[in-house]
Amino acid sequence: MTQRTTLAAFRRSIPVFALSVALFACSDGGSNNNNNENIEGNSLLLNFTSDYTTGELRWMHPDSANLSNGALSFNQNSYLSAAGGNIFVLENNPGTLSCILPQSIIGNEIKQERLSAEFPYEATAIGNKGYIALNDADYVQVFNVNTCTPSEKIDLPISEANASTIKASGDTLLLTLQRLENWVPTKPGLLVLIKTSTGKLDTLQLKLNNPNSSLLNRGTLIVSSSNWGAGDDGIEIVDLANGTSEILADNAKLGGGVSSIALDEANQILYASVYADWGDSPVKPINLITKSVGNALPDISDASGGLVFDKARKKLFVGDRSSGLKVYNPAINKTTIIGNQDEGLPPSSLAIVNF
Repeated sequence: MTQRTTLAAFRRSIPVFALSVALFACSDGGSNNNNNENIEGNSLLLNFTSDYTTGELRWMHPDSANLSNGALSFNQNSYLSAAGGNIFVLENNPGTLSCILPQSIIGNEIKQERLSAEFPYEATAIGNKGYIALNDADYVQVFNVNTCTPSEKIDLPISEANASTIKASGDTLLLTLQRLENWVPTKPGLLVLIKTSTGKLDTLQLKLNNPNSSLLNRGTLIVSSSNWGAGDDGIEIVDLANGTSEILADNAKLGGGVSSIALDEANQILYASVYADWGDSPVKPINLITKSVGNALPDISDASGGLVFDKARKKLFVGDRSSGLKVYNPAINKTTIIGNQDEGLPPSSLAIVNF
């Protein structure tokens, strides 16, 4: 997942410019003559890019050394999710959901729907139903994955919830809430577990403030947080079986809060984008077995543009906002930059979709 909550207040203070070119249309949405390309293989690396004025979705095959020529235009303040073989782009202010099948991305076949909420943050899917975490509404928005049409809403147990992440484990949704007051995190985050088959809802208070990214790992939920240098942030691990949480690494151990995380599950290495200062976000590896924090990865300055680990290729993709999309190979401890970015926008959010 992204820098969604470490930059949430900042992004809200920026005037939102024109609507996406593709809004409410299955059109060319800002494509860059990409109809002569081919989608090969069964996975795509997705790279949402933004300079806080303009936003574009770019993509590439994970084995390629270059981004594809194609691009789709969206609102500059958008978030990217991939689940169940689908691509979801969540535009903010106005809130818009775009559903894209990876096989159709070259033809710019986009299904789009306006949302009642203005600030959708993350989407996941269970079967044909999708679920959206909303930062400005106290409910989960359900939608049809095939048609992109919003349907019912699932109410959350508290007001001013400020949901930031949503993951699916079986038929259970795992939702992290930031609980902000005037956009300031003043209390620890809250984890909400919603069993979609029965509607049963449970909650667990987290230990750290302002959760902003999460991922599943062998019966646990790993949650990162960043509190803009105020402390009470870092990374914690929730044991979903017994409902307990422990801090893996705090601000002092990491050298800052965390804006995004990615997991090498086979080797149990967690990669964290550590927010030290504006424009200064190195990536640090954390051994989940020994709980030790390693040295920052080479040739990465500002990884606030997102992280995603490709388990098939055993490589980490990094959105370095200072210089572009990069790929880190842990086998040789080397970082290289992806080509075809000279005229593109800085990375803002990354995902891999398998189909």
